[in-house]
Amino acid sequence: MFKKAVPVYAENLKDKMNTHIMLSQSISSLDGCSIKISAVSFYKLYVNDVFVGFGPARTAKGYARVDCFDLTPYNNKSGNEIKIEVVGYACSSYYVPRQRSFVICEVVREEDVLLYTGRDFSCYVLNEYVAQTRRFSGQRCFTEVRDYGLGASRVPMEEVEAPAWLERVVPYPLYKETFANKVLSGGKFSYDPTIDVSAWKFDGGDKEKWGYFDEDNLDYSPFTYVKSLKQTKTYDCAPLPLRLCGGEYAIIDLERIEVGFIKLLIKAKKNSDIIIAFSEYLTSDTFAFGKIDCENVLEYILPEGKHNTESFDVYTFRYLAVFVKSGEIELNSAGVKAYEFNTDNIFKPNLKDKKLDAVYNAAVRTFAHNAVDLYTDCPSRERAGWLCDSYFTAKAEYFLTGKCLVEEAFLENYRLYENEGDLPKGALPMCYPADIPVFAKFIPQWNMWYVLEVCEFLNQRSPDFDKELFRESVMGIINFLAEYENADGLLEDLPEWNFVEWTKANEWVLNVNYPTNFLYSAVLDAAYSLYGDAALKEKAQHVRETAKRLSFNGEVFTDNAVRDENGQLLNTGNISEAAQYYAVLFGKANIESPDYKALKEHILDGFKQFEKGQNPDKYTSVNAFIGFYLRMMVLLNMGEKELLMRDIKDFFYDMAKTTGTLWEYKEGLGSRDHGFASFVAYIINEAIK
Repeated sequence: MFKKAVPVYAENLKDKMNTHIMLSQSISSLDGCSIKISAVSFYKLYVNDVFVGFGPARTAKGYARVDCFDLTPYNNKSGNEIKIEVVGYACSSYYVPRQRSFVICEVVREEDVLLYTGRDFSCYVLNEYVAQTRRFSGQRCFTEVRDYGLGASRVPMEEVEAPAWLERVVPYPLYKETFANKVLSGGKFSYDPTIDVSAWKFDGGDKEKWGYFDEDNLDYSPFTYVKSLKQTKTYDCAPLPLRLCGGEYAIIDLERIEVGFIKLLIKAKKNSDIIIAFSEYLTSDTFAFGKIDCENVLEYILPEGKHNTESFDVYTFRYLAVFVKSGEIELNSAGVKAYEFNTDNIFKPNLKDKKLDAVYNAAVRTFAHNAVDLYTDCPSRERAGWLCDSYFTAKAEYFLTGKCLVEEAFLENYRLYENEGDLPKGALPMCYPADIPVFAKFIPQWNMWYVLEVCEFLNQRSPDFDKELFRESVMGIINFLAEYENADGLLEDLPEWNFVEWTKANEWVLNVNYPTNFLYSAVLDAAYSLYGDAALKEKAQHVRETAKRLSFNGEVFTDNAVRDENGQLLNTGNISEAAQYYAVLFGKANIESPDYKALKEHILDGFKQFEKGQNPDKYTSVNAFIGFYLRMMVLLNMGEKELLMRDIKDFFYDMAKTTGTLWEYKEGLGSRDHGFASFVAYIINEAIK
């Protein structure tokens, strides 16, 4: 990958948390030049103060992907300056693995290496970034606080051990800028320290394993500050630019959820301290954070003068609120530089139904926000690469683009995962690349979804890909699960976090969970289709038929059975709507069979009549994930396309209308921009055929 360059970082800082440095180097001409670059955790590349790119694409621990940019378009005949801004988070998170920070690059013209780290470039610590800040969330790293008056200090560099280099597989993202030309509302605020802020704060327990700063050592707490404000709205709708003094605020509405770098153009009339708070939704006339457990704040300490600010990391929001703690500013513009998959050339059917069209477009935007360098659950709180979610997003990518480049990179990351003893032999983490030192580190069912996705990737979307590259990870999971088979051949008492669906179904997972066993039968079939072991096919059939026989009560399928004092398995009578879809999809319960006549009727009426006669402690209808998505698959397979389209509009249209994206929960809790929901675009197209 690199001919001469070596990884470097500011001396003595490679293992320090939340450090920001900049490398700088001049060169007379960039005509015919390109640059190869990588970093941990992230870099931003500028040429002559023009933004070039953000990266790298994330990958497995111990590896790094390399980006390559053509520099000719940025050439200035009078001379050029290359600047690389780098953040080293050096903490554990769901977002990036915990690794030593580094940056590496070399500038080449044909075969000549003109500049490279290890020989060229000056290194500066960016003192303007306050290092000791609070975690942005339990899943991501640190909040951004910047004191623009502190400048930078030149420091020596040291060489850092090189990872294994990988090519970038995914396309480069879109960086389109969007700005508001007015504010939604504004007013005055006062700080009241007596307010019970009930603020989320990171409490991961083991400080050394997670990596975070003591509360007593924090100089800035913008999140709790905003939570402690009494806001009084004094006006609606005002054009930009807008003058704001200490104790005043303004709220900007971008009219739909955007994902990217927050950008503000500000003229500080005097030294000023401002907080930029942001949210995916607004519930009243004044600003309040959504219930998403992350610190959606930036704080900037601005010397007098003009400031064209841009957040270093990527955030998700529809609303921005600018609070002036002290000083006086002129807010000239506010908006976002997008960081998303370029969907300019994706497939778009001609949808005459306006509601379906709105949902489809929202699914496409949701895909764009959650398929940049890997499949993410949400672009906000976590930006994490979860299994199971990826199964659905992968279908969306292939349908929308005709390719599976993001999936290829996503699955490669999992193939490269090295178990450091945290997980049972053969098991994969629930999300990756990540370091999760406490709580559940893997979900057995998510390992199963990995096998199903790999099967579809190799057999359907990328049949020329070498199947042997996946044998170890697939068969490792099969062997891991086999250790939990009981005398009936069913899985029992699977370890760690068992996940069926975000309902009471997740409380009914032990001892024997039937939805999980239906899923297991499909996994065994998938492994057989890949590697041809007839014993797997035979076992799949046995698991499937045994689970159906033991769980069906004559009308519907029950969720689980528990052991009594004599060790006998007894059905609990717990019934989830989701379990029925597991049985039909993966247990191959023939819904047209007379045995399942009542079940078919319940599916067609959405279990409304069934629910009326049930004990709420023993029955639960579906939630968005993953029950409703399984329902859509079942209805599609049944050919019930009119019912399917009605369900889609009822479930998703209000989301699309409100944020232009699709949500984690129908009620709007948590993320309002969740990657798996892009699957709806694929379903809509199948439903209109």
